[in-house]
Amino acid sequence: MTSTINRRKFLEGMALSAGAVALLQAGVRSAPAHAQGEMGAGVTHSFSQGGLTFHTYVSPAQAVHVTSHIVEFSDQLLMVDATMLPPTAQEVAALIAATGKPVGKAVLSHEHPDHWGAAAVYEGVQFSTLPAIRANVAKEGEPWVPPKNVLEGPDLELGMTEMSGVPVEFRHFQNTEAFDMIVTVFPDQKVAIVQDLVYNGLYAAPGIDRANWIATLETLRDDPAFDTLLVGHGLPTSRGDLDHMIQYIKVMDSAINDAATPDEAVATLKKAYPGQGGEFLLSLISEYWAK
Repeated sequence: MTSTINRRKFLEGMALSAGAVALLQAGVRSAPAHAQGEMGAGVTHSFSQGGLTFHTYVSPAQAVHVTSHIVEFSDQLLMVDATMLPPTAQEVAALIAATGKPVGKAVLSHEHPDHWGAAAVYEGVQFSTLPAIRANVAKEGEPWVPPKNVLEGPDLELGMTEMSGVPVEFRHFQNTEAFDMIVTVFPDQKVAIVQDLVYNGLYAAPGIDRANWIATLETLRDDPAFDTLLVGHGLPTSRGDLDHMIQYIKVMDSAINDAATPDEAVATLKKAYPGQGGEFLLSLISEYWAK
């Protein structure tokens, strides 16, 4: 997605998937963050698994329900994505401070500005990512000014590594919802941070290559390395929601391909998924329209 996001039209409302509800019932702790000015507070969801604690901050509706994930090791933190706006980033910074641990590594998962727009709030934190992602971040125009701690951050090394003795794997997928997407896998904990490969309870952006996006999700669906998914928009959920996302993309693809106008495609998706939140994201269909 090369278009910018209109900050005057942010999302309202979010439906919870069955997978998300199941995780919450299984013991994911939820706590409201502190409201910032006129923007409502986000919510932090936390759970412990295999010696790690996973914190998912979900922004309020006005900030696209975009997430930032803080993974708490014994002596350090792994951060994935920065959120979009300074008020939400300040809430994430407060969460980091509350752990009393330093950010050992911060990762930017992909090039869309709702995931890096507020990165400058995190003083002293450099975001690792791929050169291709950094190059696409640099192309973004107003109102987004790419922060130096993203543009000048280190390159991310893909593959298996360790943090505090815990295996962590960084995977790279291309031409899905974004041109490039980093997925972070914790095989011992059976957790994967999949970011915008999966939207939970919201309409999704049209994506770059929907057929390849589906094929990527099918590969992940059959991967035994994880059971819990931390997503780019919405609550943590389970691997079962990969099937839901695959079906959603198929419906979205048919709606876009069969419609005569963007408005017709939007109407089809609204009818198929009346309970979804994030209606603003449907407006991106017109920006991708190529007919």
